[in-house]
Amino acid sequence: MRRAVLLYFAADVTSLLGNAAIGLTLPWLVLLRTGDASAAGIVAAATAAPAFLAAVWGGSLVDRIGRRTMTIIADVGSAVSVTLLFVVDSTLGLSLGWFIALGVVGALFDVPGLTARQAMLPEIAELAGITIDRASGIRQALFGASFLAGPALAGLALAALPPAMVLLLTAGCSVLAAALTIALPRALGRAPAEHEARSGILAGFRILRTNPVALATTLLAVGSVLAISPLQAVVLPVVFQRLGQPVLLGLTLSVFAVGLIGGSLSYGVLPVPRRGILVVALLLSLAGLCGFAAAPVPGVIVASAVLVGVGFGLVNPMIPVLIAERVPESARGRVLGLQNAGYLAAFPLGALLVGFLVQHVDVQWGAAASAIAWGLCVAYALAAPALRRLDAPV
Repeated sequence: MRRAVLLYFAADVTSLLGNAAIGLTLPWLVLLRTGDASAAGIVAAATAAPAFLAAVWGGSLVDRIGRRTMTIIADVGSAVSVTLLFVVDSTLGLSLGWFIALGVVGALFDVPGLTARQAMLPEIAELAGITIDRASGIRQALFGASFLAGPALAGLALAALPPAMVLLLTAGCSVLAAALTIALPRALGRAPAEHEARSGILAGFRILRTNPVALATTLLAVGSVLAISPLQAVVLPVVFQRLGQPVLLGLTLSVFAVGLIGGSLSYGVLPVPRRGILVVALLLSLAGLCGFAAAPVPGVIVASAVLVGVGFGLVNPMIPVLIAERVPESARGRVLGLQNAGYLAAFPLGALLVGFLVQHVDVQWGAAASAIAWGLCVAYALAAPALRRLDAPV
């Protein structure tokens, strides 16, 4: 049983590393092959809609064919899409059209695979003999580690190898993740009875509409992405560019990731009720976002990154736990898929709105907008009756 747990986490972190690495490698290769600075943005925009649809429909597919099976399909599909980039680059030559077409193929697999692994977490916790809170904290810590290590490793690989060869390394991560998942017991993540899987995505929307905790956690999760994405994509790069200190940008993102890892590992072992953890996490993250807005100087920004990282590190593992405890197992994939679709929609929306403020007003106003948006989410979460009693139901 312990072997299955190690296989699950090893597959998860390997897949996450591959996704983080391709997130850096693909824009680099697009710029190198096209010579167009806007091409990477065009590819990202072209793959956004397919990724959103894959998240919505993929959750239903997870419930229909099983979590283990969907994870294997997703990893193999991701490996194939990245390998095709290498093949086309080596034969026909990559153009913008090829980047868009193969980027869409990859986008169709990534999020359903993520959803499937999330939905499998309660079974892994049971196998490991630990609480689902602890298992979720470990998984979120591994996510933070991948966020920290993936781009760094990809950067080192790009410095030492041709970019096309780096594609094969990232494809290898997906192949290894699929192989590790194949080694899991077949009974793990099995699909529910046929009659339970026929309702499709409408069951997911119905649960969100009628389950107060599922709805509240989904709104909170989407709000967190809406608030934090502009900082990573717009505010911090502009601030450090104006200060002439690009090294501090990497340091700040690294500090954020370390805070995320620390907060995630703390969740599940703190002898504090979930409601108390939620309140502390919300206030810490809000204080950090206010720090970004109040004083855009390096020292304050780095300290604020720690607060934001720890705060979100405590919140993020709680959300899948609450979903697992309050959503029927046969519909868990659909609800998590809808949450992931919300993340995908919130990320570009937040970056677009704050980017407009930064461009036409000032960068500090952009940071303030993120803090205000998260402040509204915090106020909602503290006042929502659904988020007052969060202990596991009997």
